[in-house]
Amino acid sequence: MLNGKGQIEFARERLVKAVNQVLGVVRRNGRSRKVGLALVLMVLVGGRASVRNAAETFGLDYANLLGTLGELDDAWRDDLEVLSGLVKGQIVIIDDTVDHNAPGGRT
Repeated sequence: MLNGKGQIEFARERLVKAVNQVLGVVRRNGRSRKVGLALVLMVLVGGRASVRNAAETFGLDYANLLGTLGELDDAWRDDLEVLSGLVKGQIVIIDDTVDHNAPGGRT
């Protein structure tokens, strides 16, 4: 059984491998690294909803792209699960963007 640090390292390595797979697919199809990073960010922040659109836009094989982005999505979700499992106690998120004393409640 891996300890917390080992779990994080394993999850990080899996995520890096998945990102590199996406970049490899994109680069083999003659697209720039920026296109690959845009696809990676698409998965990390929004899921895989527009993979078909991205494949058509950048001239990539849909099935291949879907598979590599799926692996990236799985790795990302596993990383989040590992990190959330290591957090002890409550997490408090403080939103300091609103000044309740200002007119209209905005800063």
